[in-house]
Amino acid sequence: MKTILIGSVEIPIRSALDCETSYEWLGGETILRTIGGAGIKQETWRRLRVTISGSGWIPPGLEGIDTSTQQVVACIVPVAVTCDGSLQATLPTTRRADSGYAPWALSLLPDASAVETPVSFAGDVGTVDAVAGAIGYQILYFPKITAWVSRPGSSGDHAQAAYRWELICEQV
Repeated sequence: MKTILIGSVEIPIRSALDCETSYEWLGGETILRTIGGAGIKQETWRRLRVTISGSGWIPPGLEGIDTSTQQVVACIVPVAVTCDGSLQATLPTTRRADSGYAPWALSLLPDASAVETPVSFAGDVGTVDAVAGAIGYQILYFPKITAWVSRPGSSGDHAQAAYRWELICEQV
């Protein structure tokens, strides 16, 4: 079973029975306009914001997270990178490499099914094996970032024996 790690705090599975993760790119970007109106994209920096929320039968123990220092945030919801025509994709170095969290690949077939496909790596570049009839390929990985973690919010319902929590993490 996959678990979320925030620094040295592991969120118990029974605290994250219902878990959602959203990824949002933050960045210094704008579209500038020429005198003729043509758009020119300018991007100066880019960082990831991860919002993790969940609920479960026991409290998550988020009080153990030191929000005054940067934390390593290891996520459990995968992100996909689409392969180019050479069946390759470059993955970011900010990904989980611990046991059970290795990247994997999918072949996308015309009937809308996806089949797990062998993938090999040379550094951060993954190359998938071709599958007959496939119309596309993706390599999936679990993000792992160094981030500032906002003070977590949590709530509980004694009558329902349910606890709810949320963390917002911004990559440094």
